[in-house]
Amino acid sequence: MTDYMLRTDTEAQMDDALEAAGLLVEVDQGEGEIALMPVPGCYVDRIGAIPPSYDIDGNIVRQGDNRYHANIRVTFELTEEQVAALPTFTPTPGIPYRVFA
Repeated sequence: MTDYMLRTDTEAQMDDALEAAGLLVEVDQGEGEIALMPVPGCYVDRIGAIPPSYDIDGNIVRQGDNRYHANIRVTFELTEEQVAALPTFTPTPGIPYRVFA
């Protein structure tokens, strides 16, 4: 089991990257409605923009980030090509905004 923290400028870019990595697929929901769903063994936590953190006096103690964030957990081995398609970033946060439990 491996977790990845991902970041793109928009949700659409995130979806495109996850589709390119073969981790999201289009599923026909009927009546012409298509939904993007994770493949079996892939779990997607969509975070979106990260808001700033404030102290008790209203001072910003951690800047926010308006880019689109998501975490994924995969229970299978990804290929090198799949990993390369993921919009990972460095440095990873010392204290992530959200993680899988």
